[in-house]
Amino acid sequence: METEGRVPESWLSELRRRPIIAAVRDEAALGAALASPAAVIFLLSGSLLNIEQMVRRVRREERAAFVHLDLVEGLTKDQHGLRWLAQRGQPTGIISTRGSVLAAAGSMGLATVQRLFLLDSQSVRTGLELANNVRPDVVEVLPGILPGAIADILHRSGRPVIAGGMITSQQQVCAALEAGAYGVSASNHQLWEVDLDARCRSRQTEALPR
Repeated sequence: METEGRVPESWLSELRRRPIIAAVRDEAALGAALASPAAVIFLLSGSLLNIEQMVRRVRREERAAFVHLDLVEGLTKDQHGLRWLAQRGQPTGIISTRGSVLAAAGSMGLATVQRLFLLDSQSVRTGLELANNVRPDVVEVLPGILPGAIADILHRSGRPVIAGGMITSQQQVCAALEAGAYGVSASNHQLWEVDLDARCRSRQTEALPR
């Protein structure tokens, strides 16, 4: 397994083709996600007892598996827990709000997704400072139903943006993509099956600064 440097961007390219990410919180939802066309799967729960197996299920199906490390029960949220997961489960990448976790994951060759919550102006400033310092591969903006905020974070962070949280309709998916989001994470099983039309694909195609 690669232990240093940046990960290949193949998962991000695949996300541009199939931009709906299946966000799952249990093994039943994981089964539904693997039966869907989703190319990227966010694992938003789990424990030390099952997270390795969940990641391996995703990888066996040749999907990109991202683990929200902050939400895995029984696993330390530090380099030791991260290295255990990287070696045992071998996920594509890590989701976190913590700069130390994101930096360590990047140094291990894992893709990194920083979650940024739009709670108030201070939380946005703090999240952007973290993004500028850590330089995650992607920033996930929550809630993802604010197109203006998506465009603003995209511009100010210089990172690809994913919209997540409170998205329940195809119209909201389209609005997020048209605002510049690379992808949309959703827990609604019906959205995983949506075949996005050309109207939802009128997104920027130029590469963002790295």
